[in-house]
Amino acid sequence: MIGEALGILGLGLAHADAAVPEPVRRARWRRVHLPTRYQVIFAGPVGAGKTTAVRALSDVPPVDTDVPISAGSAEYGDGEKTTTTVGLDYGAWRPTPEISVALIGTPGQDRFAPARRNASLPATRILLWLRADRASLAADAAEWIPKFRGSEDRLVIAVSHCADDAVDGVRRALTETLLRHGIPAARVLAADARDRESVMRVACIALDIPERES
Repeated sequence: MIGEALGILGLGLAHADAAVPEPVRRARWRRVHLPTRYQVIFAGPVGAGKTTAVRALSDVPPVDTDVPISAGSAEYGDGEKTTTTVGLDYGAWRPTPEISVALIGTPGQDRFAPARRNASLPATRILLWLRADRASLAADAAEWIPKFRGSEDRLVIAVSHCADDAVDGVRRALTETLLRHGIPAARVLAADARDRESVMRVACIALDIPERES
């Protein structure tokens, strides 16, 4: 399913690559010494900002699977939330001319857990979105981080609804879980899912790409 959808989404990127002479493409590869194709999975509980972040970062109109829900539904935990994702959201982003990134937003509900199965692929990075304004912040981290066991070194925690000067408090609240899974506190970052520059910053950290190159 993921492969087919990304194939459709990547047609424009593929055509752009095809227009570049082969010697130039090889030179680019030698220059950056990095894989040229990644995927970033946007994961986290319902309402954390995953679909919004994919929309903000994507260079092309994203494909999303949002459907309307009843306002204030207890399952979704947000009285202002009017839609929820029931499949995979797809977008595409080029942080540099040499690198293309598939953006994949996954549903937060447990019944859609199989949609996260590609997280273990080597070229995959994970942005785990949490909300600082929820009393369940620490519990959400303790629940979600183990879902990516074995991929902790490729995971960055993006905390929405959090001011930059409040992120240290969030890190302290998550200390026990971070230590248990070997995740440095520096990989917990405040991010505004609505703001392209903010989402780009955390995505670049997940990809180990210097921001000045993006």
